[in-house]
Amino acid sequence: MWKEFRTFKNKREVSYKQVEIGEEIITFEVAKITDIYVLQYLLKQVYGKSPWSYTVFWIELNKKQNGLYLKALNHGELVGFVGIRIEGSDAHITNIAVLPNFQQKGLGKELLKQAELFAIRKDCLTLSLEVKASNRVAISFYEKYGFFTNGIKPNYYKDNQEDALDMLYVIEENE
Repeated sequence: MWKEFRTFKNKREVSYKQVEIGEEIITFEVAKITDIYVLQYLLKQVYGKSPWSYTVFWIELNKKQNGLYLKALNHGELVGFVGIRIEGSDAHITNIAVLPNFQQKGLGKELLKQAELFAIRKDCLTLSLEVKASNRVAISFYEKYGFFTNGIKPNYYKDNQEDALDMLYVIEENE
């Protein structure tokens, strides 16, 4: 249920959107450079480590025309985020993470919806992402949203040489 919605200020921003997830109110805000350490901390809580360095996050957050990092906050605390980078007609999801105690409650789906909205505003035709081939829970989640496996990227993950599934979501077919 929507509590408040202010439209996109421009083709890049989402501001002060609130959604009720279970009994919690989640507020979405655009991430800033000053959020890098909390984004990394959240990744460590979800995955055991942050696969991205401070520098990589800094570069991503500075792509203001071609990207968006959106934070999900509960009572001012970061509980999830999604990162999107525009690459031609594709909106590539660079990161998506939700704290374990907020998983399977609809927050991940809402973050994907926000990524899709941003992609539509940028005239993109697809959303794409990579996911570890062994991460069956995430793969199932993405498939339920409408993603399909578009290919395999062998030895994609540097830490353990695991393959990644390249997944794609066609916006036109799912509007």
